[in-house]
Amino acid sequence: MAMTLLLATVLSAIAATQTTPRTQFAASTDGTRIAYDVTGSGPVVILLHGGGEDRRSWHEAGYVAQLAGEFTVVTMDIRGNGQSDRPPMATSYAPTRLNQDILAVANAVKAERFAVWGFSYGANVGRYLAAVSDRVRGMVYIGIPFGPAAAGAFRERILGMANRPAWLAAMLDYPPVEPSHMRSPTLWVVGTANDGAYASAKAYQPKLNGTKVTLALLDGLTHTQEFTRIDQVFAKEVEFTRALPR
Repeated sequence: MAMTLLLATVLSAIAATQTTPRTQFAASTDGTRIAYDVTGSGPVVILLHGGGEDRRSWHEAGYVAQLAGEFTVVTMDIRGNGQSDRPPMATSYAPTRLNQDILAVANAVKAERFAVWGFSYGANVGRYLAAVSDRVRGMVYIGIPFGPAAAGAFRERILGMANRPAWLAAMLDYPPVEPSHMRSPTLWVVGTANDGAYASAKAYQPKLNGTKVTLALLDGLTHTQEFTRIDQVFAKEVEFTRALPR
């Protein structure tokens, strides 16, 4: 009986650590509801997920648990994804709309200033706010090039989709973002086996002096591994975030 009770207690504790926090909603300026959750305490870090994913990916990969000991970790579903509203028109996914979504969540958690971590599509979204708002203390920019939002083979894939989602179609008209546009310290995380981002990193590397962008190359990592290999990427990302000015 005692052993059974002990096992039940242990399993309950494990389940508690794996449970996603309560879903909350913030209303953006156009009325779109944005789903988010909050874990931990300390300076606020907002995590933006990759394309076709949702905020649970950060929980499942272990980022939230590792950050929550020293940061207030906010994961949000970018509009069109997860539990957030899904406006049908591509114009509803313009960078100005997405910026307002992030700020609505920041306001909801009473964060005047905050850091942003974005992976893939999340980096593409977050960079537009980091390029215009002093509320962003710094950005961890993972796995995508600077320049156009949708170029080369990626652009061709989007154009070739018969029923592309509105959030993806919108990227075809996004303006480029250059390293010189980033208003706060930015850690650009690139795996050397991520061909597109690595080519961009090599092209931009000589031009990064005088910008607020620091390049972190990760030997042998693919685009997927830039996110999943938390054992290789997290230490650099959290060290950068700890050092950001308050």
